[in-house]
Amino acid sequence: MPTQSMSAPRKLTWKGLALALLFLLLCPLLSVSSAQARGLEEIRESGELRACVVPVTPAYVTFADPACRKNCEVAGPVPRVVEAVAAALGPDVRPVFHRLEWDEQFHNAEGRTVLEAEYTPHHLETGRCDVYPTHLTKNEWRLKKMDFAILFLNRIMVIIDQDRLPEFTSMDDLAGKTAGVALNSSLHTWVLEQNQDAFRDNPIQVLLIDSGAELDSVQSGLADFTLLDAEVSLWESVNRFQGLSVAFPVGPMDEIGWAFSRQDEDLRDAVQAFFTEQVRTETSTLNTIWKEEYGLTLSQFRALIQATQ
Repeated sequence: MPTQSMSAPRKLTWKGLALALLFLLLCPLLSVSSAQARGLEEIRESGELRACVVPVTPAYVTFADPACRKNCEVAGPVPRVVEAVAAALGPDVRPVFHRLEWDEQFHNAEGRTVLEAEYTPHHLETGRCDVYPTHLTKNEWRLKKMDFAILFLNRIMVIIDQDRLPEFTSMDDLAGKTAGVALNSSLHTWVLEQNQDAFRDNPIQVLLIDSGAELDSVQSGLADFTLLDAEVSLWESVNRFQGLSVAFPVGPMDEIGWAFSRQDEDLRDAVQAFFTEQVRTETSTLNTIWKEEYGLTLSQFRALIQATQ
């Protein structure tokens, strides 16, 4: 049986050692540079706007494949507006849709949402997502993590079974009742704030449910009421839940919009300019989408919300 020859081990020279160490030092930097938050020019050069959307409700977005996580086929008001924004950013820019669950939008690198901490959410920081367009409420804890282009002002609507309308005539009637809300949604935040103040002696009971199941929790009787942003309640009352009613609005005016990395000021400013310009013309692309999806143009919706003050 022939003997296998073995090559002699190579001597590691000082030059070779230095090159090896340099390579090891550069590896983390190279990997970071290939996955970072992307500005407007990089988006235009790549030809894609990466929108990470959340299946909160069909009033925002639906997925052709509910299990899809990246490069998804989607439909609904939010994707239609994303397509319009992408076209406005450049003739060669197309939207690419990835899916996130609600709380993933705020996760840090360890996969946790830390309300009081200041950081850039992981999916924005790595460049997987350029924008979160699923109608986020601008609030204090989110401003520690993201910046916003504002689409409209909003008020929270209390949604109940229409047979229980006599029980819910004012905000005081929410005390001690059970609210179905999603974890770390702006509606969850509102309930927690009220329990620390107005309802401190008789707090609202919180039923944490999956994002998108709020109305089901009321219709099934698991919750006495839920809270929805005004445009969602408008869409839902027309399309799905005729047995539920808006009792009354609560809370102050909120600003609703798209969220970006705080480093992407150029992208945020371009999107904000698009929103502002589109609202000025009743027959604009944005107003047309809203008319077809919600029954009101965005301009009309803004005027309706102002009237609730």
